[in-house]
Amino acid sequence: MLCGGIMELVFSFPIRDKVVEDQPTVDSFLHSLGLEKYAIHFKAEEVDLYSLKQMGDNDLKELGVPMGPRKKILLALASRARRQV
Repeated sequence: MLCGGIMELVFSFPIRDKVVEDQPTVDSFLHSLGLEKYAIHFKAEEVDLYSLKQMGDNDLKELGVPMGPRKKILLALASRARRQV
């Protein structure tokens, strides 16, 4: 029984790691837009991709993201949302 439990745990780790690797992050999202230099703003406020999807222009402004990059981020998020529907 114990051996079975250990085997189950050993086999589940690679699957979980793969799932985590496949999920986009705020860093990868910003990098895809050429805006990786703003990642520090999101890390400082502990913003993950779920939180980012809920943010609007004013939220991004409060993070210190300038207008041009804010518009790029919001347009990219809207585009992703349309593709996922």
